[in-house]
Amino acid sequence: MNRINQILVASLIGCLLPITAASAIAKPSEQNSFDQELQKIKYSYALALSDDKNLFYAQVEFNSDDNSSRNVSKSGYKSPSKAFLLSLALPGLGQYYYGSRIKPVAFLGVEAFAWLMRGKWNSEGTDLTAEFEKFNRDHWSETVYEEYLFHAYGFTDDDSVKAPEASHHLPDTRTQQYYEMTGKYDQFSWGWDDAELDSLKYKDWDASFPPTVIGDSTVPTSVNRLSYETMRNDANKKFDKANKMLMMVFANHLISAVEAFLSTKKRNESSSYDPEFSRLNVETNIKSTYGWRDTPYLSVGYKF
Repeated sequence: MNRINQILVASLIGCLLPITAASAIAKPSEQNSFDQELQKIKYSYALALSDDKNLFYAQVEFNSDDNSSRNVSKSGYKSPSKAFLLSLALPGLGQYYYGSRIKPVAFLGVEAFAWLMRGKWNSEGTDLTAEFEKFNRDHWSETVYEEYLFHAYGFTDDDSVKAPEASHHLPDTRTQQYYEMTGKYDQFSWGWDDAELDSLKYKDWDASFPPTVIGDSTVPTSVNRLSYETMRNDANKKFDKANKMLMMVFANHLISAVEAFLSTKKRNESSSYDPEFSRLNVETNIKSTYGWRDTPYLSVGYKF
């Protein structure tokens, strides 16, 4: 009788194996329920045919998808390096790449504001520069300055003067350095048309030569010089603000890039994705009514 039961069990298993293989291509939810019912039918019938009450039953399972019974969010892997480079090129682009819709607006807003203010202050600085350069041409005379050098040192060219109080050399052309020196250094103070020292002005030089400018007490006063320095300082402030906006642009690019990199990396770590072969489901079972005649059972499934 036991021999007949064994034959019946083997025949039943032979019939069920093709069905099991077909279940491998079924949908995951259908495959799980189908396998459960199949196991019940298969081994309940085998147990019913067996006269041996000391039934041996062993099962070993391997499942490469531990989360197959759970609903997992799979929104796709995002590259942190790509997000970094995108935001480095255009702030907010890396944030948009990894899925944010608020941060891109914030970073782009900072970028637009910085460029807008840089353009505004740079334009204002340029206009003020044109104003103080014109003021310099109207009220500072290179000819008068050279005449002062001749009276004080015997030379009309400051390159020939070997005195510590006349260490600066006026450029031959009206460069940025030219406009800076004529207002900044006392050496050039007698070139201003309203320069005055103890009631001595340029028109009085024929009677009394001006003293050499070697200290505070010998520096002539000049309202035009003070006005000029104020104008030049205002222009420099505008350019300083414009440069700060440029620094803000660079900082915005860098901060956006780092934030995109870290957020993308964190997003990948906190989410579950489909790595290679994760949709492959493999189950191996060793089930039999007798331990010395185990029947291997293999189930392979792939989720589409």
